[in-house]
Amino acid sequence: MSNSHVLNVENLGKAVTLNYNGKRLCIEGDLSSSKKVRSSRSCICLPTANTNPASIPVNNKRILYATYNTRTNMIQLNILVSEQPNDPESSLYLHKFMYTVKDNEKEKAIQFCRILMTSVYQDLIAEKRLKILINPFGGQSKAKDIFDLQVKPILEAAKCKLDIQFTEHQGHALQVARDLDINDYDAIVTVSGDGVIHEVINGFLQRPDAKEAIRKVSLGIIPAGTSNSLSISMLGEKLGFDPIHTSLQIIKGRPLAMDICSVTYEDRRYFSFLSHSFGIAAYADLGTEHMRWMGDTRTVVGLLQEILTNKTYRLEAHVLIAESDKQVIKETCRASLKASVWKQISNSTSSHQGAVVDTIPPLSEPVPETWTKIDDDISFFLSSKVPLLNRGMLSHPCASPNDGLIDLLLVRGGKGITKQLGVFTNVDTGKHMDLSIVEYYKVKAFRLNPIARPGKNTYVAIDGEHAPAKPFQVEVHPCLASILSLNPTFIDTHV
Repeated sequence: MSNSHVLNVENLGKAVTLNYNGKRLCIEGDLSSSKKVRSSRSCICLPTANTNPASIPVNNKRILYATYNTRTNMIQLNILVSEQPNDPESSLYLHKFMYTVKDNEKEKAIQFCRILMTSVYQDLIAEKRLKILINPFGGQSKAKDIFDLQVKPILEAAKCKLDIQFTEHQGHALQVARDLDINDYDAIVTVSGDGVIHEVINGFLQRPDAKEAIRKVSLGIIPAGTSNSLSISMLGEKLGFDPIHTSLQIIKGRPLAMDICSVTYEDRRYFSFLSHSFGIAAYADLGTEHMRWMGDTRTVVGLLQEILTNKTYRLEAHVLIAESDKQVIKETCRASLKASVWKQISNSTSSHQGAVVDTIPPLSEPVPETWTKIDDDISFFLSSKVPLLNRGMLSHPCASPNDGLIDLLLVRGGKGITKQLGVFTNVDTGKHMDLSIVEYYKVKAFRLNPIARPGKNTYVAIDGEHAPAKPFQVEVHPCLASILSLNPTFIDTHV
C-alpha cells in the first residue's frame, strides 16, 4: 500500500516485519511471540483459512506505546491483546513486543515509532497526566488491588504520569477536586464507585473557577463500586465492570460532554450526575443498606419487597416537560445514536467561566404556570441522566449524556401488584417503557415535595445516596462536565 510504513526487525535472530497502514499494525513473521500468545491465552488474529499463523494484526485503539531504545538498539511495542478478537467484549491483556533493529535502520526505527504514536493518538492526548483517587473502603473494598494489579500496569505501559492518592474519609475526594491545580492534570481518575465521582464533581463546582475546572480536567472512571452506573452506561454491563477496558478508555478516550444537574434544598445546593428518586426505587437504594453484601442484587430485592406489598408514596411535584410522547422520545433517541456526533466542549467563551447559576425560580417562589403539576400517590418517581442504574436495570433507555434533559420515569399508585411486576420483569430490556402504566418524560427541571405519612419511613435518593425527604428542585445544566470516553454517547439500548 502506498501509505504503509514498513520496518524490518529481528526476534531471536529471526526476521520480523512491522507493517503499519495508518489503521492497524501487522506484525509478520514473529512465530515465537505468536506461539506464546496463542498458548497462554488464545489466538489474537482471526481464525480464517488465509490467516498466517505468524501474523499478528493490532488496531490503533489497542496500541499503547511505541519507542526505540538507542542503548539496547531495540524497539518496544506495548499493546493490549484481545483473547477473542472477533468478540468486542473479549478480555484484554498487556503484551510487550521487543525487537532488535538492524544497524542500518536505526533512524527508520525512530521515524516508525514517531509515525505510529502520532497516528494512534491522533486528536488525543498521549502520556496523560492523571490524578488518581482510590477509595479503599467503597464497594467490595477491592479498589487498591484492582488498581495495583490490573490498572496501574496498563497506564504505565501507555507512559501516563500518575499522581496517586487514597481517599481517607467521606468528603476527601471533594476536597481534592476543590483544591486541585487544574493546570497540572489532563484528567482526574476515580477508582471507586459512583460516590467518589459525585464528590469530585461537587468539589470542582465549589471552586471560584467551577465551569473552567470541570471542563478542563476530564473525569476518568475505573469501576470499583457496587453499581458503577455511569461506567456501565458508557461501556455496557460487562465491560463497564472491566478494569482493563476502562483503563483503555482513559488512555484512548476523548472528552465526552456531560450534563450535570443542580439540586437545591432550602438550606443547601449541590450537584448530581446520576439520578433523583422518590418512592419504591429510593427504598431499593436506601432501605437495603443492610444487604450491601449482596452487591447490586440488593436493589432487585428491595424493588420486589416494595412492589409485593403494594407500597405507594404521596408527593406534590411540578415538572418542566420538554417531551411527553414516548414514541417521539424513542425516535429521537434512535436518531441520536445513529448520528453519533461528538459534542464539542469549549473553554473560550465568557459563559464558561465562574460559578454555575440556576435559571429556574428559587425554591421559595412559585413555578410558572407552564410547568405540569403532579399531586398524587405514586409508586415510582425516578429521574436519571444515565440509562443503566444497575446491571439488569435499564430504567431510562433513552437517557443521553448531553441532551440537556433529564429522563423521568413515573408510575402512579393504584395500578395493582401484577402491573407493577410487569415493570419489574421488563426493566432489564427497557421494554417497561412501552407499558401503559409507565409515564416517561424528557424534562428540563422539576420541583418535588415528598409528603411523609405518619409512622412511615420516607426516602429520597440523590445519586443513590440519602437525601433529606424535604422539598427540593432539580435543573439540568447542559454539557457542563467532560468524561473520557471511547464513544460519542451512551450504549445502544435498542429502544
